[in-house]
Amino acid sequence: MDFCAEKQVTPCCLTSEEQEQAKEVGLVPFSTWKIYALESHPGLMIILNPFTSEGQQQWIKRCLMDYPCTPNKTNLTSHGIDLRNTSWWDLCHSPEGERQGVQKMLRWVTLGYHHNWDTKEYSEDMKGEIPPPLQMLCKLVAKVAGFDNFRAEAAIVNYYHKDSTLAPHTDHSEPNMEAPLLSFSFGQSAVFLIGGPSKSTEPSALFLHSGDIMIMSGASRKGYHAVPKIRLVPEEPWNTEDESEGNLSCEINRNQEGDLANCNNSCFFNKRQKLNSGEDDEQRLVKMLEYIKNNRINMNVRQVLMPCMDKLP
Repeated sequence: MDFCAEKQVTPCCLTSEEQEQAKEVGLVPFSTWKIYALESHPGLMIILNPFTSEGQQQWIKRCLMDYPCTPNKTNLTSHGIDLRNTSWWDLCHSPEGERQGVQKMLRWVTLGYHHNWDTKEYSEDMKGEIPPPLQMLCKLVAKVAGFDNFRAEAAIVNYYHKDSTLAPHTDHSEPNMEAPLLSFSFGQSAVFLIGGPSKSTEPSALFLHSGDIMIMSGASRKGYHAVPKIRLVPEEPWNTEDESEGNLSCEINRNQEGDLANCNNSCFFNKRQKLNSGEDDEQRLVKMLEYIKNNRINMNVRQVLMPCMDKLP
């Protein structure tokens, strides 16, 4: 399948104050961002890794050590695991957690408005806080991509193991379907399929690499999408000093197994950089790097409310 039809988008400007905020959340200068709009899927945009290596490290750390904690919701409750007195990260590296295989049990965490997986709805009775750094990150990314006034109100952090998949689905629980959906990838690469409003539309496929940001808006916001495969890659953009952007232009052919072939999306990575997280426990940092070498983390952030709303009816 020829998937080369993309248009480079000029980044929108940030104020001096916002540029300082961008540094705080691990972003490189906005003027260097490579943003592409996929013309075959109106509203779909890809930002090729705009994070510094240290920035990726900090977001990986938040997703592993901070977000899977009470009062945020996780799928671990279905396994009878209570995190009120510990964190998932500490539990899965304890003797008991290792014996139970707790590390592979974590599949998702919700923040802000907690998505009800049974009713597919949000509720004011099931609402937490979106961490301020995540709010800031989303506001800045949305603005550079041309979406002013985006509010991060609900987030789902997905944890993919090397054999994980995500079935075709649409995201349509938010009252505000006009606002974009922001998707951040960290760790191993994913094969991502994006189709149309019905499953009868043949999907297109592309790679999402560590640090890449995908924005779904307009028609693509209602398209069926899926992750059929996680790809382990040798590059470690979260652990290098210099990164060069890849070239999104590529021909993607799906073989009989639905996999990818002949993708010329290339990235180049140079010197390794010592992890700088401020953590005292060096062993935690080593284990974090071991985890991300075999897993993928995906943060999906949405605006739930319409601009005129301050709460759900």
